Formats: sequence, structure tokens, C-alpha cells
Amino acid sequence: MLKDRVLIQQLNRGSQQALCQIYQSYREDLFTIAVSLLGDRDLAEDCLQDVFVRLAEAAGRLQVRSHLRGYLTKAIVNRARDRLRRKQRKLDVAVEDLNLPDPLPNPDTQVAEHEQQQRLLSALQQLPVAQREVFVLHAQARMSFRQIAQRQTVSVRTAHSRYRYAIEKLRSLLSKEVQL
Repeated sequence: MLKDRVLIQQLNRGSQQALCQIYQSYREDLFTIAVSLLGDRDLAEDCLQDVFVRLAEAAGRLQVRSHLRGYLTKAIVNRARDRLRRKQRKLDVAVEDLNLPDPLPNPDTQVAEHEQQQRLLSALQQLPVAQREVFVLHAQARMSFRQIAQRQTVSVRTAHSRYRYAIEKLRSLLSKEVQL
């Protein structure tokens, strides 16, 4: 995007305003991706902060070869991977942290949707990390399988398979919960 290139040039010249604009433009999407991968709001906030601190530190020598969104998505995924490696524990996230639309006014509908979202988040956390990552990057970050394959350094076919396996596992996990 032309606007992103201009912001990168301004950031490289030391503009704090450019850093603020980049942060405002991408923080919500990056936070949603981090929460989905980590399942922990606090860890997601830490990852987001780390990404933007490193972006600020790179000012003056930052070179983004593709889109800024892709660059930042890769950075947040890498930070989330690092956190997952360090902390292998049961994860719990409030639905409010998922950056979902405002709930419907009907309380019964709100409760049902909240329960459904909690089941989905719980099922997501049961996926293997590689499958969860592909699912989140494709479904939430709207990345193509080719982009995901490049990020994970696997073939496009492998990325697509991981996505398919994730969908199958989610269906299985969610259908088991409904039968109970």
C-alpha cells in the first residue's frame, strides 16, 4: 500500500507520528491474531508491545519488502510462537478479548453466543500449534495459503492440509461437545 510505504519512510526518518499511525492502523488485527494463537490476553498484549518496540528500534533501517500488514503479521506470529514455546500451559481467555462485535440485545442470545464462542476458543486451543496457526492466519488474518506457507517455511500443499486438518478437528471437537 502506498500509505504504508510513506509511513515506513517517515518512520525511518524518525517520525514518532508515523509509528503512532502504524500502531493505530494495525493494533486491533494483530492483537486478535495474538489472542487467538496464545489464548491469553496478557501474553497477547506483551507480544503486541514487543512487536512495536522492535519496530521503533528498527527505525532508520527498516526495510519492508512486501506489505506492512504482512510484515507485522509475521512479527506477531513469531512472537506468539516464542511465547508458546516458553509457556506450555492451559490457556483461558475471556470472549471480550477476542475483539468481537457488540453483543445482541437479547440476553438469551448473548448467553448462547458467549457459550458458543467459548467452546470454539477452547477447541482452538486443543489444536496442534501448526494447525492453529494456519487456521488463525487464514480465517482471521485473511492470508492466502501461499503466504502462510512462506511464513511457516512449508509447501502450499502442507499449509492447506494443516488448515483442512484443523477444520476437521474443530468439527470433531465441537460436535462432541454438542452431543454431551
